[in-house]
Amino acid sequence: MEFGNTDSLKLIAIPLLIVVFLMLGIRKRQNILKNIGWKKDTVYSLTKAFFLILGSFLVFLALLSPQKLKDEEKVEVKGSDIYILMDISKSMLAKDAYPNRLELSKKELKEILSNLKGDRVGIIPFSDSAYVQMPLTDDYFMALNYIDAIDSKLISGGGTQLLEALKLADSSFQKTSAKDKNVIIFSDGGEREPEVLDFVKTNNLKTFIFGVGTADGSVIEIDNGFIKDNSGNIVVSKLNDAFLKELAAESGGNYYPLNNLSNSNYKRLILDIGKLDKTSNREENIKVYEKYYQYPLGLGLLFILLGYFLPKKEGDDVYV
Repeated sequence: MEFGNTDSLKLIAIPLLIVVFLMLGIRKRQNILKNIGWKKDTVYSLTKAFFLILGSFLVFLALLSPQKLKDEEKVEVKGSDIYILMDISKSMLAKDAYPNRLELSKKELKEILSNLKGDRVGIIPFSDSAYVQMPLTDDYFMALNYIDAIDSKLISGGGTQLLEALKLADSSFQKTSAKDKNVIIFSDGGEREPEVLDFVKTNNLKTFIFGVGTADGSVIEIDNGFIKDNSGNIVVSKLNDAFLKELAAESGGNYYPLNNLSNSNYKRLILDIGKLDKTSNREENIKVYEKYYQYPLGLGLLFILLGYFLPKKEGDDVYV
């Protein structure tokens, strides 16, 4: 026997609080009865509390989803291999997208992962340099944890070296059996780099690009104020969507604007990913479980009802 929903362990606080409040309530009730000269109903109070506490713990047990392994099946999983390149340069802190470009990108990426099926994803943050934060995997829950850890301080410096990230993705694809190399990019564009266009064409990288921000742009807030240029003027970072659109078109991918007025384009991306050749084929063991949550749930509700409607014996409340 094992539990299929261990995330609910934190809810143990609820039955524990019920125990504490019931015990305090019983103690207070007994003191009141004693002060007014009534007979104590200790047995009744403890019985009522026992039923309510036991019922609460059984309901909590049901939330943990007790289960027993019934069978294992091998299934063939088909999908695509995709590396996600996340721009974490200082310009991604601009707030022309709420709460800023980077946080909106992370939110959109989570929506993408929640809609993928069978595809393997890896994550490469990039700024002045790039590194593989998460290798290719279909464990989307683990990927969500990695996304939460992404911030602009992972890599020192504030530039946008997209080429370094693409080179790293390309070399990582070569270590797998993937025939196609698909890349999702979240970036505000930076400067146009002809070598980036040449690289994706030469190495057959297909890019699906989210252009984050707006044409009007925004200042970039940092700890000690705003980023300024060499002349002391406050820098206004603007989305360079022309370069990103060109890159997506040259690679055979697609471009999607991402800002607060257009923040559901992940649906278009999911459709585009669905059209990709599913070249990542693998076998996975699927475990089939027999669920038993209904038994502690039924008993728990029964005990709670018994505790709530437990009748007093005649003569319990009398003067002494």
